[in-house]
Amino acid sequence: MSELDLSSPLRTESAPVPTELITSAGSLRALRISKGFSIEDVAVRLKYAARHIEALESESYDSLPQGLGLRSMVRSYSKLLGIDPKPLEIALQSRIGKVEGGIANHTSIRTLGAHQAEQVPHSGAWVWLVLIFLVVIAVLGVAVWQGLIPQAWVPDWVEALFQ
Repeated sequence: MSELDLSSPLRTESAPVPTELITSAGSLRALRISKGFSIEDVAVRLKYAARHIEALESESYDSLPQGLGLRSMVRSYSKLLGIDPKPLEIALQSRIGKVEGGIANHTSIRTLGAHQAEQVPHSGAWVWLVLIFLVVIAVLGVAVWQGLIPQAWVPDWVEALFQ
């Protein structure tokens, strides 16, 4: 009987891994196949639709997201395949565009001073106060007229107005 080699219990054979630098999205397919991944495996692991993975590999960029979405897709795919994403990002720079910063650059307090708020005159507040005062007087007048307020609470001069 021969002894078992327990140092590597599982042995799989696949196509050789390309050693050249991956600089185009079209060469991702060969690398994916050499790693033994199917389109569906990659789609499930990266949480992208299989048609997006196929479009990236066939360099059909019209059906792919642009900008930050494409950049994150390339980075995720590169990480899964174990390659450096920088050469692919450089090759796809025209599709990715210039991506700087993040959401913090758009919502932080740094931009508050840059925008001058238009000063609205407060004359509208006086109009509302007068309107509210008139509504309160009208409601009280109707309450006195209908006898909803006890006579002891009503001053004599107000009672004289309603008689």
